[in-house]
Amino acid sequence: MKIVFVMPTFELVKSYGGGGVLRRGILPPLGVGYLAASVEAAGHQAAFVDAQALNIDEAETVRRVLALSPDVVGISCLTQLAAAARTTAALLKKARPDLPIIMGGAHVTSFFDSIPADMPEVDILVPGEGEQTLVELLAAMQSGAPLDGVKGIIYRGPDGQPVATPVREPLRDQDILPHPARHLYDEQYYIPLPNQCRRRPATTVITSRGCPYGKCRFCFQGGRYAAPYSRRSPENVIDELKQLAARGIREILFWDDNFCINGKWVARFCDLLDSERLNLTWTVFGRVNTVTEEMLRRMAKSGCYSIHYGLESGSQKMLDAIKKGITLDQVRQAVKWAKRAGMEIRGSFIFAMPGDTPEIAEETIRFACELNIDWMIFYPYHPCAGTSLGETAMIEGVIAPPDAEMHQPVYVPKGYRDAEQVSRVIRSAYRRYYLRPRYIARALWRARNPVVLRNYWDAFRYWLTLVK
Repeated sequence: MKIVFVMPTFELVKSYGGGGVLRRGILPPLGVGYLAASVEAAGHQAAFVDAQALNIDEAETVRRVLALSPDVVGISCLTQLAAAARTTAALLKKARPDLPIIMGGAHVTSFFDSIPADMPEVDILVPGEGEQTLVELLAAMQSGAPLDGVKGIIYRGPDGQPVATPVREPLRDQDILPHPARHLYDEQYYIPLPNQCRRRPATTVITSRGCPYGKCRFCFQGGRYAAPYSRRSPENVIDELKQLAARGIREILFWDDNFCINGKWVARFCDLLDSERLNLTWTVFGRVNTVTEEMLRRMAKSGCYSIHYGLESGSQKMLDAIKKGITLDQVRQAVKWAKRAGMEIRGSFIFAMPGDTPEIAEETIRFACELNIDWMIFYPYHPCAGTSLGETAMIEGVIAPPDAEMHQPVYVPKGYRDAEQVSRVIRSAYRRYYLRPRYIARALWRARNPVVLRNYWDAFRYWLTLVK
């Protein structure tokens, strides 16, 4: 069978802001890559229409999908893409009523119970991990076998009502999966943000699924829909990196929620990477309470030049309330260690969570300035379905329409007057952080590297759109 995967259209400005100044920040959708590789390994054909990367609307998306003559369409859906996914499915069904439409992705995992009524054109849902499920589903569809024998799906019965099959067990051994089908990606469209990479071509890789901590009240990984943590072997990851280096990739953005988990795993990975001499630079996400100075120095020696810490708040009271599981002193220590290792440091804070106030925001801004790291992002809180903090937000404060930009507030806690006050606090945070003489001095020192200077220039143009 031939399955055409679809990433619905989305205005990039709603994710990163920027007012269209930079068309950067779209990265290869690894979930689709893993699904496509799995079905190809099972003997099926796969194609991909990434409407977001192509910057095309729903009608053009459907035209391109149908031009590929699919037997089945698989729509990958994040919650921000739900409206476009709904329209795309409706247009596909109108054009080809007999065309089976499968939908998966984070939105399906979170809202599988409401999607059948909300999107009547979608025939089958695949919540959670989908590789093994999709392979079995296509085999059943090809042979005409009943769908109730496929674990992990929700399909429409003869009466049109949704039927859920038994839940599939989580995949524990990720090494059995083939590497993502990167031949489906048109790499020219996938360009990271200025603070995400230094060398191009660059691409994303993920070594694990889930989060071993999984308690943060604001995060999907801390919610009821989270997948259990599992990780590929260092040898398996190195095999993928060798293939990417052979394709001309020069930099890797590791997309794990926390790359810095197990010191032995990290050391083994770095040893293997050094032995292969792949000449790759790389960046990671980490938690301040799982890194060690030894780990960061080892990573830096093997080409890791940048780490992102999710910091969330400069108030210990707020960190405890959201169950972040870190202390302000641990933040200070982790930043100090990364600086000693010579790493570039990225960080992010979240404003206007339930219980937050302008006074707490002031603590956060002062703490951010104290840290004086290379890149800092200030987000307004966006409630995430299935999380305890999201449920609190639904009954406390004011919720705005869900299609707002990520840099625009959609939630106003009791401590704020209105959304405009939240926006003013965030604009103030950006101005106060990036216009400090201490920050400017650090930036000028680092800008001796021409690549860093170019990134700073691109980031400055982007920054101007956030503080207006």
